[in-house]
Amino acid sequence: MMRDNIVFIGFMGCGKSTMARKLAIELDRIFLDSDLLIEAKFNQSINEIFENKGEYFFRKQEQKLADFFILCQNTCIASGGGFINVKNLEKIGLSIYLRADFEYLKKRLNKDEIAKRPLFFDEIKAKKLYNERIKIYENKADVILDIENKSIDELIRELKKVVK
Repeated sequence: MMRDNIVFIGFMGCGKSTMARKLAIELDRIFLDSDLLIEAKFNQSINEIFENKGEYFFRKQEQKLADFFILCQNTCIASGGGFINVKNLEKIGLSIYLRADFEYLKKRLNKDEIAKRPLFFDEIKAKKLYNERIKIYENKADVILDIENKSIDELIRELKKVVK
């Protein structure tokens, strides 16, 4: 059975959580956020999980959520930036890639926002990771939405033409 979930994918800071929440409200769907669910499960921030348990542990938690999301229906899901590496992403639902250049994303994030993202601490490493992930995002996406210099309302209007 094909799921009617919508999964937002993209690099850190592209607005996956904001878009998923807004679209969930607009379409009267359930909003889920993979990073927030992992943080809630362990009562720790992503940074603390990375520090205390490591990235490998965190990625295993993402896979558990991906397996759960396959069972969900009528959701808008905000995924973490590395969620594209889970198995069976395509079985969860429609994947929407929020695309923007690295420099644009960097400008969107203030120091507090960067501090929440352990893989963005080192800008050189973050840019390398961004470049490694671009093609994966494009290949995994059912829909690519260019987000640069567009308001959330403009983006939601574009999305509503594609999803119901």
